[in-house]
Amino acid sequence: MNKKRLTYLIASLTVLFCIGATTKISYADGANFSVTPIAASHQTDKNLGYFNLLLNPGESEKLNFQIVNSSSSTIKINTTFGTAFTTSTGNVGYTPNLVKPDASMKINLKDYVKLPKTLTLPAHASAEVTATVTMPTKNFTGVIAGGFNFEENTSDTTAPSSKKTGVTITNNYRYVIGLVMQESMTKVAPSLNLGSVKADQVNERNVISAQLTNPAMAYLMQMNTIAEVTSLKDKSIKYDFSNSAMEMAPNSNFNLAIPVSIQGVLNGKTSQPLKPGKYHLHMIVYGNKDNSGQYQTLVNGQVTKYDYKWTFDKDFTITGNQATTLNAKDPTINHKTTINWLLIIGIVIIILFLFIIILLLFKRRNKEEDDKKEQEN
Repeated sequence: MNKKRLTYLIASLTVLFCIGATTKISYADGANFSVTPIAASHQTDKNLGYFNLLLNPGESEKLNFQIVNSSSSTIKINTTFGTAFTTSTGNVGYTPNLVKPDASMKINLKDYVKLPKTLTLPAHASAEVTATVTMPTKNFTGVIAGGFNFEENTSDTTAPSSKKTGVTITNNYRYVIGLVMQESMTKVAPSLNLGSVKADQVNERNVISAQLTNPAMAYLMQMNTIAEVTSLKDKSIKYDFSNSAMEMAPNSNFNLAIPVSIQGVLNGKTSQPLKPGKYHLHMIVYGNKDNSGQYQTLVNGQVTKYDYKWTFDKDFTITGNQATTLNAKDPTINHKTTINWLLIIGIVIIILFLFIIILLLFKRRNKEEDDKKEQEN
């Protein structure tokens, strides 16, 4: 029996879903299969590398995928569908059931998609997989989105392993092909709201977590986020964050993590612990790059224009209990007790002072007793 097991080291490759992509065939080095979407009859643009369908309410469409097994053995492929969501790093994801849908999502696309769960392909064989999608009967303006996931089913028994190290490694390659559905070509502007702001942790590192929500039925692309957290009491405490390559799915939310602790290699350094107190978050978010956009800022030293801009300001509090709990769990903070020499010297001086007083009182008492005995004699 293996002493140590590293199960499912996943090299998960998400390909072929980028709004505006032109390639048609998804491919990943090292994968045993490839997936090609076949253009649908209601496709808005036949050159897209994903499905963007224009359908009437209640109308259905069959979507076909050409799957080729490029290996010399039979493989089994799992097929799933995931509604578009925003990952914790500010990217659009399509992994099924990974996050809870945002409260603003009234139509969950996965409820309107049917597809086979598995496909078995002999060596060097190819086959077509057909999925059926149905537009909701409810009228809406904007888009609903998700992605078809194709992943090879690799069991532990077939995974390469090392008996000497007791480590089992499994590489899974996943292809994702996007699906966008709309009832009209009317464009909907993305929206952005700031929710709760609090101290938290990501990967055991202290962060300031700010919840961002896009409640609109529209993608928020080319999202440029600049944030600054300052202490209202100690102006020397400041945490900065900037990322000009973020995006959000329609009707989704995520917690933007503003680093407080060192996130990368420590190189002998340690992080400063969180301090309790009142703080202020100032955040500016730009969205959708556009050469004729009305908002502009510098990105990598270049003037960049955007269609949208949001500014947020919010106060929040870190309690003493929160700071103590989070600091104790953050391994980048030096938890060794430091010796306060000034305190120790002060205590020693006080003890010596008390000792001298007690000694003087003791001598005085002895002298008074000796004087009393002399008087009695």
